[in-house]
Amino acid sequence: MPDPPSVPRPPGRPVEERPRHAAIEATLDLIAERGIRGLTTNAVAERAGISKATMYRRWRTKEDLLVDAVAALVSEIRVPDTGTLREDARALLGDAVRLYTGTRPAKLIPDLIAEMARNPRVADAVRSGFLAQRRAALRQVLDRARARGELRADRDPELCLDLFGGVIYYRLLVTGGPLDERLADELTDALLDGIAAVTTVNDPM
Repeated sequence: MPDPPSVPRPPGRPVEERPRHAAIEATLDLIAERGIRGLTTNAVAERAGISKATMYRRWRTKEDLLVDAVAALVSEIRVPDTGTLREDARALLGDAVRLYTGTRPAKLIPDLIAEMARNPRVADAVRSGFLAQRRAALRQVLDRARARGELRADRDPELCLDLFGGVIYYRLLVTGGPLDERLADELTDALLDGIAAVTTVNDPM
């Protein structure tokens, strides 16, 4: 007998993944509202609308849940390709300041950074997930610039990556200074002054 026709899967998230997604979203929202120290699995279960039994089947401890939630912070990052290092860098820095202005990541990051100093598993999750993907996008921009001859050969690539992110995190976490388009523009100019290859123009005789 012929096999019965397969039933097409309805669009949307698979049923078995919906409780996990709801719990992860609830966890991130609660961290933004209460901080990691105020996070409880009971509060997550209530916010997500799932049972505590479902929570404990998936995450045996609050730390397990937190590490899983940190991994979910990673989202697709648009890698610009304008043809010049200056405009690519400006686009990436502009995206970064928008990300850290009035959004959930802006409220989450300070608490996660503090937790990284206390919890090696959280530190590993942040470094291998969220930060690694953002650095990979910038590394791609710098690699293209190097291939075009726009980047100074004597500059340490890892230091360049630190410089691009460092000022934004310093303002977000320490000074509380404005994170806006002006910062993206001025930071681009300041950084390019230090890492861009010097071009010379021959004067006509």
